[in-house]
Amino acid sequence: MSFAYLQQLLSVRQEKWINRRIPEAVRYQLDNQSIFILPTKFGYVFLLFSVILFVFGTNYYSQPLIMLSIMLIALFVVHMFASFLNFARLYVSIGNIQPVYAGTTAAIPLHILPSQSARPTRGTLWVSFWEIKRYQSIELDTLEGPANIRYFAENRGVSQLPRMTLQCDYPLGLFRCWTHLQFTQPLTVYPQLIVANLPLESTIKLSQVKNSTHIQGKTLSLDQPDDFDSLVTFQHGDPMHSVAWKHLAKTGNMLRKRFVGASPQQGYLSLPMHSNVEKGLSQLAYQINQCHNKHAIYGLYLPTQTIVPNHSEAHKQACLAALAAYPITRQASRDGQ
Repeated sequence: MSFAYLQQLLSVRQEKWINRRIPEAVRYQLDNQSIFILPTKFGYVFLLFSVILFVFGTNYYSQPLIMLSIMLIALFVVHMFASFLNFARLYVSIGNIQPVYAGTTAAIPLHILPSQSARPTRGTLWVSFWEIKRYQSIELDTLEGPANIRYFAENRGVSQLPRMTLQCDYPLGLFRCWTHLQFTQPLTVYPQLIVANLPLESTIKLSQVKNSTHIQGKTLSLDQPDDFDSLVTFQHGDPMHSVAWKHLAKTGNMLRKRFVGASPQQGYLSLPMHSNVEKGLSQLAYQINQCHNKHAIYGLYLPTQTIVPNHSEAHKQACLAALAAYPITRQASRDGQ
């Protein structure tokens, strides 16, 4: 049995114990159930020094040393209660988390308020995430409003944040109080943007859409203006239905029909036909942003969901959220390991 296996086993058992002791919640009031407290390294040294002074004082019958050691030990005990009471005054919650793209940093709005009829909490609060030993500091004496905690969103998906660790060693650094909080608010991570030029298809076969309420074999189609204007050069990404096929057959030049008063470009975006699903989702995310910026009327077709064409900020967010919620494939799981 390897050391790595034992370490992993202990970590799993510890996490299960923490889950039972501090269940997930929307907000917390820190109390005996959720607070842990132990001396810091400096605290152990301080206590050892106090005991040594006491031993020397009793061996050499030195009244001043005995009195000093007793005062230091009393200070040590009082500090323990002061640290706990200072930490136990807190109400902790997080606000709405704005979605981010994979590979970027999310700002987690952490609300820290003192309990009612209690003095403001003092000192520096150190915040990190479970098994991520990068601490961020919050000065409680000067805190006004929520504190933004940075969290690096590595992978696409919709999931809970890891447990958040809060710790404080106020007032003298002899004791460290800490807690591990599991908030229920989800974090939505859109796919990482990959530059692509995906076409807007004017029709999408609904026979391929899972859980569709439409009749199998029907298509989603977009009406086009009827007033023909002229023939223009066909560009990559233009809808295929606009190609002047007769002109192509006669001359070999691929042109498309342009109509008078044509509405903004409209159609459906769908996953590219290649094996890497995550790359396809990233390309879709980029193209959704491009279509939104160009005021195109676009919809989204996925094997699990179809969003009808529209154009608004809410529509863009809905499309990106659908990409974030798309099932993670086994290949993506292996790549992320």
